[in-house]
Amino acid sequence: MVNCWAPQCSHNSVRESCSFFRFPTDVALRNSWANLVRRADSIPSNNSRLCSCHFKDGLKENSPSIFAWNENKINRFVSPEKRKRRVHPHT
Repeated sequence: MVNCWAPQCSHNSVRESCSFFRFPTDVALRNSWANLVRRADSIPSNNSRLCSCHFKDGLKENSPSIFAWNENKINRFVSPEKRKRRVHPHT
């Protein structure tokens, strides 16, 4: 049985139909994934896996980005061009 390494995720290979991806062997990419997961209690091992539910379109090529703590976030990004127009609407 394989369990998802992401906190607050209870997916495992016995109950779920999602795929499970190993952490990358490339150290920089592996650390990037670990930082995105935000799990402070341990570091991923060679056997650690993330389920496809945490990847856009379920594809490993996309960085993991779908987590419980992101569900209620509102994206408030404003491009510098729009911000400039808001601050100086008559210029």
